[in-house]
Amino acid sequence: MRLLSLLFFLALSAFPQSESDKEFIELYLKIQALEKEIALLRNEVEVLEAQVDFYQDRSDKRLDDLDTKLLSLMSIDDLQNSPVASTSNQTLDNYEQAIVLIQQGRLDEALGALNVFVQSSQDSTQTPLAYFWLGEIHLNKGNLSAATQNFNTLLGLYPSHWRIPLAKYKLGTIYLEEGNLERARAQFQSVIEDFPESSAAKASRESLSSLE
Repeated sequence: MRLLSLLFFLALSAFPQSESDKEFIELYLKIQALEKEIALLRNEVEVLEAQVDFYQDRSDKRLDDLDTKLLSLMSIDDLQNSPVASTSNQTLDNYEQAIVLIQQGRLDEALGALNVFVQSSQDSTQTPLAYFWLGEIHLNKGNLSAATQNFNTLLGLYPSHWRIPLAKYKLGTIYLEEGNLERARAQFQSVIEDFPESSAAKASRESLSSLE
């Protein structure tokens, strides 16, 4: 395009220019400037479209993460009383299937889905939550040793996870139910010392008060 423009102006300069020639040259230059401006605008539009797609993806992911976290904040009873999300148009992984199964009260099937998930997942953000729910379901079913194992797995592998305070409190309640009062007191005290502002610490203080 630049070569054609150069040849065009060389051809024009070789001959005397009339007023109409000058007007034609001015019009040609304006058209070139407009074409350049349109090309720049197209480029800016493409960049903006790419940015919109990027932030839309991030927004969708954040909404999905928020939905997951809200569900994960619930107890088993809360989940069973909450509306079951429609899943007909989406593919769920085993963790998400387990949440739906808990909502439906199908705890044995939820255990199976969670076990498959923790065995096959690549340490995703949902893995510590899966261990927590495994502990919760086993505790709900009265399988104290299995619940203890899963809560301790969560504590050992993910010591900084936001579910740790509640998992430690749950362990305290298990020790209390097993009649191990000293271990229960130590667990409740640990929650209070390590996470003093958490709801688990408040529950631990109440549990300790009931033991006095």
